[in-house]
Amino acid sequence: MPRSVRSSRRPLGSPGSFGSLAALLLAAALTACTGGSGSTGAASLPGAEPEVSATPQGDPVHAGLPLDAYAFDKEQLKVMQQAQDILTDACMHRLGFAAFKNSNTYANTGGERGSTGIGLVDAEYAMKFGYRTGASPDRPRDTKKQDPNETAALYGPQDGAPAQPGAPEGGCSGEATRKLYPQSGKAGTKLLDELTQQTNDRARGDSRVVAAIGQWSVCMRDAGFQVKTPWELQDMEGTRWTGPVTSEEITAATTDVSCKHKSKLADTWTAVLTAYQNTAVEKNKDGLAQEKKNLAEQVKTAGKVLKDGTA
Repeated sequence: MPRSVRSSRRPLGSPGSFGSLAALLLAAALTACTGGSGSTGAASLPGAEPEVSATPQGDPVHAGLPLDAYAFDKEQLKVMQQAQDILTDACMHRLGFAAFKNSNTYANTGGERGSTGIGLVDAEYAMKFGYRTGASPDRPRDTKKQDPNETAALYGPQDGAPAQPGAPEGGCSGEATRKLYPQSGKAGTKLLDELTQQTNDRARGDSRVVAAIGQWSVCMRDAGFQVKTPWELQDMEGTRWTGPVTSEEITAATTDVSCKHKSKLADTWTAVLTAYQNTAVEKNKDGLAQEKKNLAEQVKTAGKVLKDGTA
């Protein structure tokens, strides 16, 4: 399925020079159309950078992308989540865990985290949660210590622990997944997953995105954060950003978001990624259409689970 920062507090650069330099580099970047190396494989993309025009995105977290049309939409994902929970619960109850209730399937998606492929972009989310991705505002992380026998029944043997008697392969979670996604044991979207990964990789290396990241980095240094890419700060969840969210983390996160907008990085990323995905859709229409049919069948199966409890 679903695929969202080391810093030293040393101010660098001149705020006065940033605006004009950013405007010049961004303008040059958005009109550039230079060659690049394409990915290899069945779902490969052309090597040349596609033409784009950056349009302001009022809500970049939820900005629609071309490949979204071939994935589960929000309502379908909710149905799949509910069906997974029902099947998992039934299996766990069958194994003797009568009080078990599954409630974490698909709990966190990019939109809920206020993130896109360039990391955090939602100012309100940054102000409340910093870089934390382990919980969304309406669905907090379950911190209850789990019984190892229950864990083994749910996921299969863990860390050398013995299997739970009578548990299916991969535990109850694995059994539920196989029932809902019979084609491949998962979502059955291999081509979509490949194209999503390829277009994200190409967008990351695109000259226009690289130029905007450079301006984001200047903005961050002017604010006291010595970082080269947005992922440096984002990736510190679980290392530096642990325990209660601190004022330092909130400052880093809100500055990060502010600089993404000042440098036009958020809009440039969306425009460039959209261009690559349009190309990907055009070159892979038949395969994507077939995968969309597979998803429709999976949603139909999930609907049956919601109706009578079985797949």
